[in-house]
Amino acid sequence: MFINALRFAGPLYLIQVFDRVISSRSVETLIVLTLAALLAMVTGGVLETIRRRMLSRWSVWIEHHLTSQSVKAGLTAGVANPPILTSIQKVSGFVERGLAPWMDAVWAPIFFLCAYLIHPVLGIVAIAGVTLLVGMGLLKEKLTREPRQAQYEAARQANAVLVSAERNKDIVGAFAMADAIAGRWGRNRLDGFLQRERLNARGTSLDAAIRMLRRGLHVILLATGIWLFLNDAATLGGVFAARLFASFAYRMVERAVREIRSFKEAREGYYKIKADLAKPFEVKPSLLPGTPQGTLVLDEVTFRHAGSRDVFRKLSLSLEPGELLLVVGRAASGKTTLSRLLIGLLKPRTGQIRLGDMNITRLPDHVRAEVIGYLPQHVELFDGTIAENIARFQQTSLDEVVSAAKTAGIHQVIVRLPQGYDTPLSDEIGLSGSERKRIALARALFRAPRLIVLDEPFANLDISSRRALESAVGHMKDLGCSVVITVSGQSSRLAALVDRSLILGGRTPEITNYTERSDRSMRPEKPALRSVK
Repeated sequence: MFINALRFAGPLYLIQVFDRVISSRSVETLIVLTLAALLAMVTGGVLETIRRRMLSRWSVWIEHHLTSQSVKAGLTAGVANPPILTSIQKVSGFVERGLAPWMDAVWAPIFFLCAYLIHPVLGIVAIAGVTLLVGMGLLKEKLTREPRQAQYEAARQANAVLVSAERNKDIVGAFAMADAIAGRWGRNRLDGFLQRERLNARGTSLDAAIRMLRRGLHVILLATGIWLFLNDAATLGGVFAARLFASFAYRMVERAVREIRSFKEAREGYYKIKADLAKPFEVKPSLLPGTPQGTLVLDEVTFRHAGSRDVFRKLSLSLEPGELLLVVGRAASGKTTLSRLLIGLLKPRTGQIRLGDMNITRLPDHVRAEVIGYLPQHVELFDGTIAENIARFQQTSLDEVVSAAKTAGIHQVIVRLPQGYDTPLSDEIGLSGSERKRIALARALFRAPRLIVLDEPFANLDISSRRALESAVGHMKDLGCSVVITVSGQSSRLAALVDRSLILGGRTPEITNYTERSDRSMRPEKPALRSVK
């Protein structure tokens, strides 16, 4: 309010100078008016600076307080870039850059009214001019919308080609695919360039037309004012003041029209954020003290993927602390699906998976992270040091990291690296695939979780890594951890450690309890549990 009220200093100064100072020839009045006008301008500039700083800090506050919790919620749900994140960024960007013009645009009618009060003709010319400017701005927005969206899509596709090539750079090098991928990227970029040319052609022409219209309106308004002055219908100070009032209003409306697209996007984003924040928070579940040490129970679990048949139906079993369950099955038999169900990433269609008396999907995230360790079939390590990856980027002591690395049999390899546990993970450090998998195994074993799920852990491992894995499984069993391992075929070295086996892929998944074991043979009891598929 004060910023825009101080804008009146300029027009009032012109009226006083042209209509009073020139006729009175009072130097003292001129000095006082000039000092007052300069003071108003300096004050307005200071207030404008403060407002920009305030809006910038508000924008940062919005992103800081909303983005972090949205990203956390998205990652928890398995979405790396949640849609609400885009809405937050649009609202934040509009607050920083587009909100001030729209706040000022509210004052444009007041400045038009002042021009009208000086003389109705001047007000009508000013209003007609701004109407034309708004119409041209809306036309520009409409005509540039389609090529702008096409340019964005072309850039997105080109970036996706490079991301895919980076992710599969070994394949690109092995099959000499660089030329083909560069050509595909180039075609997408060329399409983007063509769309940008269309956008620039339309936008440049309309921008030139808007500039010419704005300059022409200033000339017309000034000529109209001088005509009124010559006919004794307005004073010279009033003419220049009306021109300045109209100029303020033109600039305010033009800046607001320029931000109309960001205003629409921010408005849509605001309602999306509001709806997202209005969702009821999940009530923190009541957790019994002995839940992490309870028995793992699958109670008539049925699961199917969308659009397919049941992977398994009414599967029931239990696993006590210190027991090993070996899940055997061919490809696409449901081994990975079962692993993801056990760690809570998937929910059964019917039935429950419980740890003690608590449904595993209701365990708080921090509790589930402490009681479950997971080694996926396809290992991915994050950008960061070896210690950070093993510790899951948590604040912890090096002793706990080293303990997990020793259990996984990777400690000696790590200490031989130039920076030891502080070595950043990259292709240059020369770790083999088996060694990277053992680092991922150490991450799964970190802080000896109650349940450890290893999905196809023996795939692509050398002999020493296999032995380290088998030794780690035996050690974790001795600590009272339940272990679930999925494999494509029986492992003779694991035979001495297996307490139960589950065979998937047949008409009837079979669960077998082993009561007598040796290094050479296992004698199963009669299957204690059967579930019909």
